[in-house]
Amino acid sequence: MAGRRGGSVSSAEASLLAAGTGGVEELCEHLADDTVAWALLRWEVGSGTFVRSKLVAIHFNGEEVPAVRRGRLNARSGEVLAMLGEAHATLEVKRKEDLHLDFMCERLMKVLTADVMEKSMSAEALRKDYEALIAERKLRKATSQKSVGPRTAKENQKQISVDRALAAVGDATGPYNWVLLEPEKFELHNAGYGGLLEMKVWLAEDLVLFGVIRFTFGRETASSVEGMTASPKVVKYIFVHWVGPNVSAVRRGKWNAKQQQADAQVRAICSITFRREAHSLDDLDLADLISELWRLAVVDGAITDAGKSQISVEEYMASLALEQQKQLEAELEEFGSDSASRMCTDLHTCVDSVREAGGEMNWVLLGMQKREAPAQAAGAKEAAANAKKAEEERLATKAAAEAKRAEEERLAKEAAANAKKAEEERLATEAAAEAKKVEDERCAREAAANTKKVEEERLAKEVVQGEPASSRPRADSPFLTEEARPSESVISTRSSRPGQASTEPRMSGPLKLKSGWGWWWAKRHVKLTGGKLQWWRKAAEGLPDVEYRLSDGLTRWVLARHEGTDLEMRCESRDNHHGSKAVGERVILRAPSEAEAQKWKDALMEQMEYVEMLLAWPMHLDGRQGDIRNYGIEYP
Repeated sequence: MAGRRGGSVSSAEASLLAAGTGGVEELCEHLADDTVAWALLRWEVGSGTFVRSKLVAIHFNGEEVPAVRRGRLNARSGEVLAMLGEAHATLEVKRKEDLHLDFMCERLMKVLTADVMEKSMSAEALRKDYEALIAERKLRKATSQKSVGPRTAKENQKQISVDRALAAVGDATGPYNWVLLEPEKFELHNAGYGGLLEMKVWLAEDLVLFGVIRFTFGRETASSVEGMTASPKVVKYIFVHWVGPNVSAVRRGKWNAKQQQADAQVRAICSITFRREAHSLDDLDLADLISELWRLAVVDGAITDAGKSQISVEEYMASLALEQQKQLEAELEEFGSDSASRMCTDLHTCVDSVREAGGEMNWVLLGMQKREAPAQAAGAKEAAANAKKAEEERLATKAAAEAKRAEEERLAKEAAANAKKAEEERLATEAAAEAKKVEDERCAREAAANTKKVEEERLAKEVVQGEPASSRPRADSPFLTEEARPSESVISTRSSRPGQASTEPRMSGPLKLKSGWGWWWAKRHVKLTGGKLQWWRKAAEGLPDVEYRLSDGLTRWVLARHEGTDLEMRCESRDNHHGSKAVGERVILRAPSEAEAQKWKDALMEQMEYVEMLLAWPMHLDGRQGDIRNYGIEYP
């Protein structure tokens, strides 16, 4: 509000430069280092009925004012101070940056704590007390003058994009601290700066909504650099997934499927501390949410102990009040409401308001300058308004261009990521198919080699035992049915002659195994005896925990794979008969060593072929082939 400087100092009269309700910080905005001015400031400490008011006269003697002019202006200091009236203290300041709260508290400590009850207060306590009082007065003043309507974007009928609303929430000092998106196309449902309580008002019972809310706790000390504002010490974000109680099941399922997409859109502008799905307003209790934020801060260790102590309902409400005050003042200026510094135009009225305890104004600034002619003032005001409008249009155009560029970059990144993912999936599929083909060929070669080796060993042992191969039924004998035909993987390595069914276990000992479709290894005591594979959890005592018959009239077990110390057995059906529950089951045995695995393999092959042979050529019950019922097998 400073007017035209210049003219004869001796002919100039003390005039009103500005007045306001924002205290020291607001007063400092109207000072410049190339001017000389005088101010009266009412400093208030305490609260409620214990508020104490102290008047401070400030002589601002700008160091950039020419020496001659500064001397002439200072010569009239007594005249101007007399207009301001008596004060409890008088200060001289030469630079704008020196006039801040810490400086005032240090210089005025004795005066401000003259009352007995305030002597124990520190400079830091005085500063916080003063800041809180000024914030309360400004908020009350802004609320009483507010004629711009509700706080939310929808109620103010603001045409704001989703990206700008999300960006405002993502900025720690942005104009909005919550935003809600609709589920269909993620259009803006509403946004505001009234915090959690205001957001809950807009949670419709017949909708699913996605949103984010910013929680701020504590304030950093304001910077001494002009134009810098205090920023929150701790900022946290909570993603809200609202499911209205009156949403139909079909719509609820359809809209809930959009949750991940909404989550990604929010994570693009802020770091989400945690997510909360709410089906009623009680699920969004303020104390409960802040308690969870505090718990996560303790667990993560991402902030200091001092920061953890600030995460509380009280600190949140205090920070929210400052945010609301800032936005209310901005809306007052946007809709043309007069600020406190423009409301008072009479010098004596403003001075009286400052001097009055609890008065509307708490500072007034005087200077020596000639008043502008009405026409000139009107022209300057119009020029300022046009300049402000042009700047706003420039900023809006720039913001729109940046938003468009950001959206294009986001879409390009998504397209590139999708293309990369599709290519990786294609390559992975091809690699898997090639690996499967190679593995199938390897298994086929191993199976053929094993079959040949087994047959050679069987023929050699039959010759050694003195029993010609022609005296036993061959696998390709025309007298054998398909149900009784042995598997190609069965190996004939038995050491006993037909009909000699030993009651002693063929093999017994501890092995690791996987059975059924469970894919974890278990240590068991395994025994192979009488054509049956049995195992116990510990020692072989009592009835076995699990028992499998290697062959019967419906199914048979074959050795599907031998690799290293692993032996894989699989149950097959005879003649595609699937009546047995065991068909398709498999067991993997793991021996302590490869030599031990070979012994188990030979024993399994021997037992499986022996029972297969008895099934294939049973003869008479008392014949030389023996009785297969010794193994608990009925004739097919």
